Amino acid sequence: MTGTEGRGFILNVAPDGPWAGWAGSRFLEEGLASVHAAPGRALARLMNLVSLLPGGFGLIWDHPPAWMQALPSESRQGWWEAITAIPHLSLHLGPQSAQQLPGGAFRGWAHTSEMPEGPLGELWRQGVIGWVPRPGRDWTLPGLGVAHSGDEAGPGWLWGEAALALGALPALASGEALIAAMSEAQGTAERGLAQRLASGAWVDLPFSRRAVGWRLSLAGGAEFLRAGGSWPAALGQLRALKALLQERLRAPIHLGACEDLQVAALLGRQALREGHPWRASLPLPPAPGAFTPGLAADPRDPVPLEARAMLPQGWLETLDHPPVALLRVPAVPPEAGAQTLLGQIQPAPAIRWLPPGLPPPGRFDPDRPWAPAEAYPFPADPGNGVQRGLFEDLG
Repeated sequence: MTGTEGRGFILNVAPDGPWAGWAGSRFLEEGLASVHAAPGRALARLMNLVSLLPGGFGLIWDHPPAWMQALPSESRQGWWEAITAIPHLSLHLGPQSAQQLPGGAFRGWAHTSEMPEGPLGELWRQGVIGWVPRPGRDWTLPGLGVAHSGDEAGPGWLWGEAALALGALPALASGEALIAAMSEAQGTAERGLAQRLASGAWVDLPFSRRAVGWRLSLAGGAEFLRAGGSWPAALGQLRALKALLQERLRAPIHLGACEDLQVAALLGRQALREGHPWRASLPLPPAPGAFTPGLAADPRDPVPLEARAMLPQGWLETLDHPPVALLRVPAVPPEAGAQTLLGQIQPAPAIRWLPPGLPPPGRFDPDRPWAPAEAYPFPADPGNGVQRGLFEDLG
């Protein structure tokens, strides 16, 4: 993966092909790579595909639930554990398929229209999987884009991701700097991919250059709000910028939130190093000069849940896929507490709980570590909430 820094943005692309992608799981049943007949070969095919995409791959499990029931329980559990151990792969499932997962934490997401309840809700609140609200038929993939669904989810691709700081939006509103950098990177990737295809060094998935898009991600929402930024004005500028990029690049633009802690930190260091005007929204030393990922509070800071999951009004009409709220908590939240939280943050983002038994996700920054799980406020629950004693920590 290659990264290019521009004034207020960072561009991540692959030098010889798409940067990221997604596809439905039925391509694993083509030819001799059947999960039933040759699970090892199907796994190797999937690993080969993911290795070509430095930005990650979303596997949309659109097989009917009864299809997996034909496998013995040991084989089924081994298959789930094997594919979710592949680096840079995220698993996306419907409610029926998600209930077949074994124990442990997965880089997986359950897509349902309502908050998970029952056995699936228990898996969600324990942090085994995350939850993505799915109001329609399309799959909205956190960190990637939107997969339009028919009878099965077809393959989709991204040339790269342009991450930008929200404070830099007025300087980037014309789009010229972004268009120049993205056009050059897209041309390089297309030429490299042409050589790959001519050499037979690509995967056997349908590939249409006209359907390959870009991801535009946002960082520094907390700093933007702290500096007195106007969300309605910013969201309007984002919609205009997205339309301009789509027109000039002739490619779909998937607008979302930046979930990469390192990319957000690099944007903050760039602002300080080069003296950009939006550096004024960063915290004063000795605090690290880094933007927070996404639009809400930094998930590493022990602030109330509402601050870590709250998003500006109008984001649903502006963003193509929901931002991710990583909610670290000192204990597994009760169902009533999760319902109380969702009642305060409608429409809900994609939510993943991080109880104390689960390690927080990387990358880890020595200058800005995760606080211990015990330091995070417990979910608001009028029935089962626990108030800590005033002198409890003093022994």
